[in-house]
Amino acid sequence: MSTGQRLGILAAVVVLAIVGIVIASSSGGSNDTPKTANVTINIKNAKPDGGVKKIKLKQGGTLFLTVNSDTADEIHVHATDQHEDVKAGGSVKMTIKPTGTGNSEIELENHKQQIGELTIEPS
Repeated sequence: MSTGQRLGILAAVVVLAIVGIVIASSSGGSNDTPKTANVTINIKNAKPDGGVKKIKLKQGGTLFLTVNSDTADEIHVHATDQHEDVKAGGSVKMTIKPTGTGNSEIELENHKQQIGELTIEPS
């Protein structure tokens, strides 16, 4: 086998290896996205303390959400269209089981204030 043929074969192997790595790294969501998440959001003056909470979850997973609020409002989870009233100085616990994928809001419905961003990645 000539040097040119060996270089050609080596180049083909390198290209196939790179293509394999790219395909493997781009399939589905990230491997560190949890199937189950326990998240607490604290509301102060009708806003999420520390900013909008970013939550990632695998499709078919479960989010156990607790919202502690100094403001009376309705907690609305858009991914599952779940609603739960919270009293001023109170808290609510919600179990969220989204079936789809993508991004959706969790908000204080009456104040139209986003308190969470739920990203559901394919499993």
